[in-house]
Amino acid sequence: MRAFKIIGIFILAVILCGAVTVGAVLWSQSASTERAQAELEPFYLPPDPLPAGKPGDILRSEPMPNIALNNASAHRVLYLSEDVHGKPVAVSGMIFVPNGKPAKGDRQVIAWAHPTTGMGDKCAPSRTPDPLAVMTWAQEMVDLGWVVSATDYAGLGTPGIEYYLVGRSEAQDVLNSVRMAQRFPESHAGSEYGVFGHSQGGHSALWTGELSKSYAPELKLTGVAAAAPAAEFVALVDQQWNTMIGWVIGPQVMLSWPATYPDVSVDQVVSDAARGNWRNIAEKCNIEGGLAGLIEEELGNQPFAMNPAENPAWHRALIDQTPKPLPAELPTLVIQSVNDGVVFANTTALLQQKWCAAGSNISVDWLGPIRNIGAQTHQFTAVVAGPSVANWFQDRFAGRPAHSNCATTPAVAPYQSPTTGRSN
Repeated sequence: MRAFKIIGIFILAVILCGAVTVGAVLWSQSASTERAQAELEPFYLPPDPLPAGKPGDILRSEPMPNIALNNASAHRVLYLSEDVHGKPVAVSGMIFVPNGKPAKGDRQVIAWAHPTTGMGDKCAPSRTPDPLAVMTWAQEMVDLGWVVSATDYAGLGTPGIEYYLVGRSEAQDVLNSVRMAQRFPESHAGSEYGVFGHSQGGHSALWTGELSKSYAPELKLTGVAAAAPAAEFVALVDQQWNTMIGWVIGPQVMLSWPATYPDVSVDQVVSDAARGNWRNIAEKCNIEGGLAGLIEEELGNQPFAMNPAENPAWHRALIDQTPKPLPAELPTLVIQSVNDGVVFANTTALLQQKWCAAGSNISVDWLGPIRNIGAQTHQFTAVVAGPSVANWFQDRFAGRPAHSNCATTPAVAPYQSPTTGRSN
């Protein structure tokens, strides 16, 4: 009976993570994958010491001939960025460049910020066999003449830890991917760009909006698009800390946030069940982590001994990493499914409420159920939203004004904390 239960859990994990990732998982478990990763490894090992240079400088690049894009080239890139402490670091990523020269002027850039993948090096999008599986809109954007840059984030695919859900680090990697695109040979990329992110990448995109002027003043950000952004962290953690999703996300935060905040430690919140296992789960890719979380949940285990939002140090970090409302002059588009099982719709409704009250020029597009299972709905949000995001950026690059829909009632009620006396 137990064997059948484990098989059932595996099937549920496949459903949870979506058909898009099933092939990647099977690929990651095969002997050919191990060989492929070994062959890729030299590319991802940066020079030691790093050469002198500026953020965005290209250390090396190579073609990705298996990427199925028409009339465009795809390249794997290693470039310079900075960590949260201002130390130079090598970051991997990708760039997709339309063939030929633009008819006039420079090309605009779309900087893609990817969703949670897991913290193991093989989980980096540029190291997977089909990174376009969650970037189905990329063909449309290169057809429009735009360059697409796609960071892996520091420490993912390259040495070091990924500063997972640490906004400054993520945003710097995104902004430096735009600089990288400008310096890539024959890209003809200019200074005008937009940022598009999903889930973790939605968090990255919103933070990119916040840091764009101070960190990269020479670049011109025309708009921010975020699909199911992990943004209102207290509201999200309140609802997910003791769930299977907590088993997938929690270990990655346990690894990255103590490296960012001196007063935050794993021991303050970790459960006994997770104490000896959380690092191992953090290093797994999504479907493997989801399977591990489902098994732990089936055994009645929780990743946290308490709600991290109720620990003072963790609560301060949650507030600090929650993106602040962007100014009205920077248009923002958010896409959210009403039945998302990972980033709950009520957290995005809370974001909409706060940002509208602050005067942001924000429009939230509410999607009906994409798939029957909420986690799978989350997986496909950016795929479904891609064409509308491309249309929205066409208007931004053309200089047409964006209009908020703050006068429209959200499709779901904003989250309200059941705990009194605590700020969300």
